Amino acid sequence: MHIVMETLIISGMMLLLCSLPLLSSRVREHSKLFFLLGTGALAGLCVFDLLPDIFEMGGQRSLWLMGAVWLIYSVAHLFHIGHHDHAATHGHQQGEESTHTSENYFFLASMMAHCLASGMLLVVSEGLASEISKTVFFALLAHKSYEALTVSSILIDRQKSPKAAIFSILAYSLALPAGVLLTLIFKQYLTQGVAVIATSLAVGTLLGCLIFDFLIPSLAHLREKRQNWGWVILGLLVTQAVMRFV
Repeated sequence: MHIVMETLIISGMMLLLCSLPLLSSRVREHSKLFFLLGTGALAGLCVFDLLPDIFEMGGQRSLWLMGAVWLIYSVAHLFHIGHHDHAATHGHQQGEESTHTSENYFFLASMMAHCLASGMLLVVSEGLASEISKTVFFALLAHKSYEALTVSSILIDRQKSPKAAIFSILAYSLALPAGVLLTLIFKQYLTQGVAVIATSLAVGTLLGCLIFDFLIPSLAHLREKRQNWGWVILGLLVTQAVMRFV
């Protein structure tokens, strides 16, 4: 499938699914369900698909690069959380509001960085083996489905005005085609080393998002009801079935 068609399919699907929580309160009411399904789907894609693919591309070097990206993401995230807790402890209302706003921007920026890297990965995978290219496309299509619904619900819940929510959703949704466009513009400079770096960046940011924005927050839901484990497992199994049989 041509890269333009793949980009249009993924981006169109993201915009469509992102708009559902904005237009329907019933969808927002089931945001926890999408969140748990998405957690299982992302965990399965990282462990069973993307990590083996990135190792096949660049061996141990790609894993070290991915780990470095994840470490930088983790340090930034933990620093941000520490700053938020410090403001809350001192009880300054204005500081808390400012920190809450910066937390929203940090979440949006991290998801946009991940989508930008995902767009780069989509282009880079076109020059690799057909199986890797297919895996990347379906991996992005599958996990962006859950991710779009979840991220959109989170952004709508955190933003104070509908206009701010719409702006955030558009910025998030357009980051992937922006990554595709930038990579196509500079495609002549793409080498195997650049491809490994781009892939490591995409998977590293995805791993960071998975751990800090999905896995850790989902623990509260899993402790609340053990049955919620079923939704996580279902998301993992359905996504893996799609990856294996489509």
